[in-house]
Amino acid sequence: MLPTGTVTFLFTDIEGSTRLLSDLGDRYVELLEMHSAIVRDQLARWEGTEVSTEGDSFFAVFAAAEHAVAAAVDIQRSLASTMWPGGVSVGVRIGLHTGTGVVGGDNYVGMDVHLAARIAATAHGGQVVLSGTTAALVNDRLPADVSLIDLGRHRLKDIDGDQRIRQLSIAGLTSTFPPLRSESSHHNRLPSHLTSFIGREEEMTAGARLLSTNRLVTFTGPGGTGKTRLAVSLGERISGRFRDGAGFVPLAAVSDVGLFHPGILSALDIPDTGQLPPRERVLRSLAGQQMLLILDNLEQIPGVGYEVGALLEAAPGI
Repeated sequence: MLPTGTVTFLFTDIEGSTRLLSDLGDRYVELLEMHSAIVRDQLARWEGTEVSTEGDSFFAVFAAAEHAVAAAVDIQRSLASTMWPGGVSVGVRIGLHTGTGVVGGDNYVGMDVHLAARIAATAHGGQVVLSGTTAALVNDRLPADVSLIDLGRHRLKDIDGDQRIRQLSIAGLTSTFPPLRSESSHHNRLPSHLTSFIGREEEMTAGARLLSTNRLVTFTGPGGTGKTRLAVSLGERISGRFRDGAGFVPLAAVSDVGLFHPGILSALDIPDTGQLPPRERVLRSLAGQQMLLILDNLEQIPGVGYEVGALLEAAPGI
């Protein structure tokens, strides 16, 4: 019998399953069986009820939110430690939402189950995302070596209003992913690159964690070591946390602090009304923004530290 009342819905599916099928051919059946065994083992361990499966997707429900989170964590850890057929990598996305379990026939009905499915659909392989409701319930009851990362508010298809989504950061597994696949209105103003960014996973993870609890993070090191590329790549991954995305301000050619604010106005396409000086226009324009702002090459601008502090004070969402 399916549990009712307040329950936590869990949805999973394999990212890139079509590619895996193409790569493995007949061995894909073996992969699916291994994947299903892992998921079912953890559902049983944490008292979850399997509602349905479709292809490589699972839908399960839990009476306790903390059990759903523990199951998601153990599923990801088990998947990450498995040797898969053909040496392929298997990334499973997991979404959780706590709401009212209303049973219709042999399945659940109502907006809460649809919201859970939409939240799961925003995730990437290896990622576990939670609704604000679930996060609030488990915040002080998380498994060891697991923490929450706030990914900001997002609009989801066919769901009224923005939803705050958080991600589980699981020790030993990556916690940096591309922006969520939501319908949020944020947009990025970051420089494009002709080549892929490879490596630096340790620094990417550290930067993402620092930015989950700190508003100002500095990348420092010798010239030519890739600080700018690292910062931009991190911005691409985590811009989904910010309602207004990410912005990049190139300041390598600036040595006068008086040109700091005009540089921001130009990079972010803030209109020049002519009614206020550049500094005041920047502070007023960004005061209501929620944005990751990458200020590149600050070290050669005397006095810029004071202006960065003033910006952070005037714009609490930056």
